[in-house]
Amino acid sequence: MKKFTAPSYGWKLVKELKRYAITTRAKDPWGHGKQATKDFKQEMTRLMLIEQKRRCAYCGCRLFEKRPHRDHIAPKESYAEWMFWPTNLVLSCYTCNTDLKKTFDPILVKGSSYRRSQFSFVHPYFDDADEHITYTSEDVKVLIQERNGSPKGKKTIDVFELSTTERSKQRAKDYLHDEDAADLYGHHRALLENARAAIETRLLKMND
Repeated sequence: MKKFTAPSYGWKLVKELKRYAITTRAKDPWGHGKQATKDFKQEMTRLMLIEQKRRCAYCGCRLFEKRPHRDHIAPKESYAEWMFWPTNLVLSCYTCNTDLKKTFDPILVKGSSYRRSQFSFVHPYFDDADEHITYTSEDVKVLIQERNGSPKGKKTIDVFELSTTERSKQRAKDYLHDEDAADLYGHHRALLENARAAIETRLLKMND
């Protein structure tokens, strides 16, 4: 995981959309709202694809979908006021968004503002993942665990099943094929190099 910078968007319009989400009689202001909501979603998706480098905000895997899933960190069903809030939106893969997170509510304590709220897992915009999660390499896998017993780290790993064998191998495979994986994992480049070497060794043996 990597800490992202929220896409810059006109706050005047964001506040107008916030009022719209709270006051509209539309049954689904996010999915079938006015034209301004459609323009907002399209532009936010474009900006998030750039910021996230076409990777899932939660598991870090490549986003191959033509239309990546836009996930509300705090579910829009429970927090209409943050439905169009830039720091509450990320792009995620189908597995993380639909199969795992679903409508999970990560807010432990709702604050006077979104920024002042307390979240149970690592927030893609507010938290430095390296303070809560650590990676180690083992053969062809990149393993993940909470750092120093971090509750946020553990919750993140549990919700998105980041410690499974399948996902551990996927992280290593991504690095083998993607040049920007070193940026994704920051100072964990060395362990990823080890995983890459292990994979290449396996491939060589398979071809012998």
